[in-house]
Amino acid sequence: MYSIPLASLPADQRDYQLYRAANGLLCLLIHDAQASQACAVLQVSAGSHAEPDDLPGLAHLLEHMLFMGSQRWPEPGSFPARVAEWGGRFNASTAPHSTSFFCSVSPQGLQPCLAQLTDMLAAPLFAPDQVEQERRVIDAEFHTRLADDAIHAQAVLAEVVHPDHPLSRFSAGNAVSLAGDPGWLAERLRQWHGIHYRAGSMALVLYGPQRPEQLLALAQDSAEQLLAGRAPEPFAQPLFASGQLPLQLDWQGRSGQPQSVLLYPLMGCDVHGAAAKWLCDWLNSPAPGGALGYLRDRGLLDELHASLDADVGGQALLRIELQSADAEPEQVLAGLDGWLQAMRSKDPAEWPQAARRALAQTAFDLGPQGDLLDSCRRYALRLLELPAEQVLDVAGVALDTVSMSDWQALLDQLLPARRLLLQRQPRLHGGERCAHTGTPWQARPLQLPPAPSADLAGRLGPCLGPLAEAPKGLRWSTVLPGLRLLRYAGRPGALRTRLAWCWADTAASIAERRWLQACWTLQSEALQQWGARVGISLQWSLAAGQLVLDVAGPPTLLPGFMRELLSQLHTPPATSQLGLIERRSRRWAQEEADALPAWRLLQALERERSTRAMRLRDPLALWQWLCSEAQIIWLKPDGCPEAESAQMAKLLLNLCPRLMQPFDWCCPLPQLQTGQLQVSEVSSKHTDRAQLLYLPAEDDSVLEAACWRLLHHRLADPFFAELRTRQQLGYWVVARLHQRAGRPGLLLLVQSPERSHRCIESAVDGFLEQSMPALVALSAEQLQAQAAHLSRLLEQQRQHPQQGFEAHWDDCLWQREDQLAAEQQALLALTGAHWSAFVSRLPHSARWRLVSRQAGAD
Repeated sequence: MYSIPLASLPADQRDYQLYRAANGLLCLLIHDAQASQACAVLQVSAGSHAEPDDLPGLAHLLEHMLFMGSQRWPEPGSFPARVAEWGGRFNASTAPHSTSFFCSVSPQGLQPCLAQLTDMLAAPLFAPDQVEQERRVIDAEFHTRLADDAIHAQAVLAEVVHPDHPLSRFSAGNAVSLAGDPGWLAERLRQWHGIHYRAGSMALVLYGPQRPEQLLALAQDSAEQLLAGRAPEPFAQPLFASGQLPLQLDWQGRSGQPQSVLLYPLMGCDVHGAAAKWLCDWLNSPAPGGALGYLRDRGLLDELHASLDADVGGQALLRIELQSADAEPEQVLAGLDGWLQAMRSKDPAEWPQAARRALAQTAFDLGPQGDLLDSCRRYALRLLELPAEQVLDVAGVALDTVSMSDWQALLDQLLPARRLLLQRQPRLHGGERCAHTGTPWQARPLQLPPAPSADLAGRLGPCLGPLAEAPKGLRWSTVLPGLRLLRYAGRPGALRTRLAWCWADTAASIAERRWLQACWTLQSEALQQWGARVGISLQWSLAAGQLVLDVAGPPTLLPGFMRELLSQLHTPPATSQLGLIERRSRRWAQEEADALPAWRLLQALERERSTRAMRLRDPLALWQWLCSEAQIIWLKPDGCPEAESAQMAKLLLNLCPRLMQPFDWCCPLPQLQTGQLQVSEVSSKHTDRAQLLYLPAEDDSVLEAACWRLLHHRLADPFFAELRTRQQLGYWVVARLHQRAGRPGLLLLVQSPERSHRCIESAVDGFLEQSMPALVALSAEQLQAQAAHLSRLLEQQRQHPQQGFEAHWDDCLWQREDQLAAEQQALLALTGAHWSAFVSRLPHSARWRLVSRQAGAD
């Protein structure tokens, strides 16, 4: 290993070191003495675009096969059990240009999990019987993904992309594209793996509390297992044939909502460069000078999201997703063209580039925020794409100043004659069908509009400046009986808080809370974009009887950000925003209705007693009523200064005066009674069949919770192995410990593209029945050993930033005191008599079976 200097380092007390092994493996090692978890990411610079033409989907199949046994660990599917042993999580993903394998475990589990993960990538077995099995899994996954419009949009795009470009191929893989004798297919997998899974085309990122020399030793061990050398570099192929654009593609999606996506091919584009980043910023900005704000002001657009996908050879594809405000597509395109034309003449020297770099410097100095596994995955991808000095600079500190010539050269490619418009239609008559997905589509020339015009004078200036200073000397405190407050010790270097607005006895319906969510997400949109630049995340969501706000970020910035956010929520929505709020709310409701069958069942499991619609049609009266009737649950970090806390409390009281009244919220989810069997049919628009069987606890005692946790531990892996691996029921097979209305329970979920409901029901019930003898026969020694193991895992959860936060929230929500610690003690005190009594009750426990039914089917 030899060290590669990093130009600059964050000031976050972490130690960053970059090495290259003798065989070419790049290794980024991040030592964090405060870390409660360790992460490992292995990134390979080969994905679906490197597949052979005759075997589309081979890269995806290889990703699956690497989990099906390796030289040192030949047992198929043993890696998930090893990660679970150390209280972790794992996954893998195949992208066009890379494949990623990653896990997050307790620090003690990093070495054994990394050793097996590396062996999987270095020495897979490719047993023909396992190839045949995973080919069926790939096919089941493909049929499940047919309910997702993304795969249809990609299939339609593939029909018009230049035939020499890899985008023109089918990359998901199914039984047809991967046909052939399993032995022959295993050999092709072995050949492709030998070419592309080379150390010189791979990157390793390790993060954890281990000392730097320990991380280096782990990296060295991994490097020694990998084959030396580099995979061949891909060739740059044209994205579209000459003269093919402009073009419009209409296609029929599964969603009932129309959608427009604009695509612009770009040449000589550095997607990590300053001009490209500014382009996406200006397009996505809701400020008056941004494309989103400009088009919203004119009533042409509700939402816009722009992103850049890098290709090889300096090519890129600019993707702009549009949700129009019931305007004709021609009007939206004309408005966008006008904005682009005006922006061509705007000198970047007039932009707040210094403020942008100051924010980037702040974000860089603070270091990565949020889930460190996500940050490690970004670093791994950047290791394969960028020079060493740019790997850590995710925020863009070192971005050059954008010159007028560079800016105009980029925007000169965003001409009407160089675009492709993808239009999703609920129905499409005639046309052609995509080969693998059967997606209906038709192409037609896209008419060139007249020369556009737009006035952006005085309108530039997206939300890139600092937040306003906090008021000085303001002190205020009182007793708020309608505010349920719990303090917790946040992890060093980051704060996280959660507030839930709740209404007594489901006074606010789901539709009304969704409307308020749409209102407040719109009001906080610009502030959210500002926060994202400095590592502050903001997310709104709905829960049972609640509207939930999650905010996390650096301790130096989060309190001021929260104060500014709560200040913005005090303003009623402007009349000009009401249409957008209503459409956004309706679209979210439609997206829930369009969800996959399994998601529809999970929604129904958490459905509240009240399904009443909105009671007030006057939007301003509705906003005022919802604010006046809300009470609040607040999980508050100890690191928040008292002066800021007092200011936030005053803002909350002004927004929700009912905080002065006694707290009277209770969970609106109904409980099942002992011995009750409930069967519910849930409408779905998709053809896949899904079933969910839920077994709830009889009460919320700690001993009951410990028994359900042990039951899940005993059944989760066998359930997956039996119904997904052996019986091949489908791609989505889950056994999960699921808490509902404060009580634990076991959730068994299966979604199948081809099996009948009777088959799924028989398989699930048969699994439970066949599992009972082993549960009854659990010896005292086994019980003690597994209970002690689960107790250790619970301690790891208490220390984990995400899991510990959620445990604190549950304690706050259900008014308990350190439930995880109590469960730890209950597990250690669990006796054979306790377990036998619990198992004997299982056949007679309440059961709720939810069954998906295709809408309109007999």
